[in-house]
Amino acid sequence: MGNGATWLLGAGFLVSVLGWCGHAIRSRRRLERLGRSLDALSEGHPAEAVLSIAQADSGLEVLLDSIGRVSAVQESLLQRIEHEEFSLRTMLSSMEEGVLVVDARQRIRLANTAFVSGFGLSKDPVGRSVLEVLGEPEVHRILVETLETASVLERQLELVPGKGVRFVTLRAVPMSDVMGRPGVLAVFRDVTRLQALEQVRREFVANVSHELRTPLAIFQGYVETLREMPDLPEPERVEIYAILTRHSERLNALVEDLLSLARLEARKDTFVWEVLEPGSFITQAVQDWTVRGAGNNVRTKLDAAPSLPAVRLDRRRIEQVLYNLLENALKHAPPARAEILVRIQPVSSGSVCVSVEDNGSGIAPRDLPHIFERFYRADKARGAGGVGQSAPHSTGLGLSIVKHIVAAHGGEVGAESVQGRGARVWFSLPAASL
Repeated sequence: MGNGATWLLGAGFLVSVLGWCGHAIRSRRRLERLGRSLDALSEGHPAEAVLSIAQADSGLEVLLDSIGRVSAVQESLLQRIEHEEFSLRTMLSSMEEGVLVVDARQRIRLANTAFVSGFGLSKDPVGRSVLEVLGEPEVHRILVETLETASVLERQLELVPGKGVRFVTLRAVPMSDVMGRPGVLAVFRDVTRLQALEQVRREFVANVSHELRTPLAIFQGYVETLREMPDLPEPERVEIYAILTRHSERLNALVEDLLSLARLEARKDTFVWEVLEPGSFITQAVQDWTVRGAGNNVRTKLDAAPSLPAVRLDRRRIEQVLYNLLENALKHAPPARAEILVRIQPVSSGSVCVSVEDNGSGIAPRDLPHIFERFYRADKARGAGGVGQSAPHSTGLGLSIVKHIVAAHGGEVGAESVQGRGARVWFSLPAASL
């Protein structure tokens, strides 16, 4: 009886121990599965997490519901983050300005495409120092100052990245990352073109002032002479009136050319278009001009191809182009044996090319690219002694007007010259689409 009870008691204890061990093993396996499910959830795989929990214990419906809600929120957050990252990358890559983010140690953390291409970088700058990447101590100094003062700084810099001088506006803004660590957002804007346009504007104002100063000074001087000497002899008064008339015509020509150029550049001028065969039209225009220039002992030749494609043009404007080129050639032709040759030829592109050649002193190679600029006078590039050198109506705007009129027609202009052997200035007009 005693032995039986003892045996039963031992057997019961053994069963309890085995049961407890089995429960412990099952609990451990459940915890392992729960651990794997949490790992799967943290890695962004909610379906695997739910499956692991279901395998761990099919009765954990509440936990499964909670996991489902957490996974839904997680999925929504991941989609939002991906969308914001895509938007940020798209925005940065489409910006013309170079964008740079640096940390407190001046290490680059982000650089957009415009920054990399703008500074001609061959390697990814992320992780490298600003000074190492750009080699510009002034940029480094501005970024350090922004970090130290925690204030927004904006400077205009003159940089030399290896392809010539560039002007850049740098705006540096203090910032901090998600951990609160300080950094700087730097935006680089290339203003080289704006600087060039400002220089053109200053030169234009200076040139206009110069062009106006001389005739106005002459006017003032002669008006004072007439006022102080009312009994001036008739021949002297006539000569003064002739001088005043000549310079008033020059001022009027300057104002007209300035207004014409302004309208052309603003594209506010009205063109009257028509499609015609250009040979006869240009031939007649050259003949009309020759009558005007015949008194200057100038020999004008015309070489027109027999068959030319029709072009779309404004008669008055192309006449203006042709007359400007002829006047320019006349001004620099030699007095004794002046010759001007006008050629009208088709070119392989289907356009018509009209050129005006003179036998003057030519244009220096260094000046040739600039003859279509405002106030560039051909007599800066050519020698003195032309037939029309003393012409009062030269404003220095003629070839610039030519360039704008031809551009409005969809054509091109150009010039060729061998110094001492004359010059050839040409323009092309595209064939009309019939």
